[in-house]
Amino acid sequence: MNQPYRETIYTYRGDECTTPFMAEATAHFFRGQIEALLVLVTKEAQQQNFADLERRFTGSLKPTPISISSGTNEEQLWKIFAVISEQIMPGDTIIFDITNGFRSLPVLALLATSYLRVVRGATVSHMVYGAYDASKDGKTPVFELTPFLSLLDWTTATDAFLKYGRADDLTQLVQAHSDYTKLGDTLKKLTAALQTSRPSEVMETASRLHTEIAQSRQATSAAAQPFGLLLDRIAAEYTPLGMTDAVENVLARDILLKQHEMIQWYVGKGLYVQAITLAREWLVSWVIAHQPAGDIFDKTTRDYADAAINGYREATISGRRGKERQPVPPAMYQVAQTPLVQQLWNKTRDLRNDLGHTGMRKDPRTALKVESEVREACGQLHQLLSIATS
Repeated sequence: MNQPYRETIYTYRGDECTTPFMAEATAHFFRGQIEALLVLVTKEAQQQNFADLERRFTGSLKPTPISISSGTNEEQLWKIFAVISEQIMPGDTIIFDITNGFRSLPVLALLATSYLRVVRGATVSHMVYGAYDASKDGKTPVFELTPFLSLLDWTTATDAFLKYGRADDLTQLVQAHSDYTKLGDTLKKLTAALQTSRPSEVMETASRLHTEIAQSRQATSAAAQPFGLLLDRIAAEYTPLGMTDAVENVLARDILLKQHEMIQWYVGKGLYVQAITLAREWLVSWVIAHQPAGDIFDKTTRDYADAAINGYREATISGRRGKERQPVPPAMYQVAQTPLVQQLWNKTRDLRNDLGHTGMRKDPRTALKVESEVREACGQLHQLLSIATS
């Protein structure tokens, strides 16, 4: 507020208010919802306009001036940020009018309130702007800009998705838009499968993404556009993990290749527990896949392979008479004792045990050491891919 304002008829959702001041119109449009009307004013604005604004309020609600600098340098901008922060209390609901913001003040105030809604649990229920330049026949439309606040939520959710592979927040935003409900549900399932190390479920869920993304591209909702811009990134991130018939043993080699991609994806996202957990099982599956008619999904077969890779010629197998010791097939034992397999197994098994037991041992590895060794061990698995499966 640092210049005289012309009277106009502000219009908002079928309501009207004739006034030179959008602050008054805001108080009118949201009457009954406002407990305090705070007006950010520079020294010049307070001298020139505030008294006129104050005189227009005759009821119990009065505008309260909040003095700020003109924001002509970075230090002043941070002071304005601090002033705004001091006005917002935990749990506050804010109606934000940016119409007469001076210089960069609207952007600064928006960022400040968005920041404080996280650290203090405040809510921005409305952000409005009186578009005087769009006036017609003496009437000035008031735009509801609140949906654009969600861009900050989309930004945070997208960052978490791209950095850590978590689509939780993104899914929550997506499910608010009917255009993307189906794709949102798929992302939710995919995130859960990735976080809980369910490779077959990951592959089968990711295999549906191509079709669902293609369908989502036809969505026309303006409010859902932020998500629409992410479709290419989602496709690039997740569709490589997709595979139909991910539990068909006849596709064991393809499954191993896809799971190897998943392990590297885990490492790239810093999900080291999931990476080493899957790597350990991947090595067992690799041994089985080198057996004629070996079934990587059969528990008994996995028990044999697990024993063989650990150097045992007998495995404890659950049978009709309970648990029995059974000889490991010689061909499986031979494959399991391949030097490269043993080298990778020793690294992977030890790391998996270290993580699984949360370092509860004497002289455990440091967290940074674990991360480094997981990256190294998982990065060496590709050496086995050149050895063809049966």
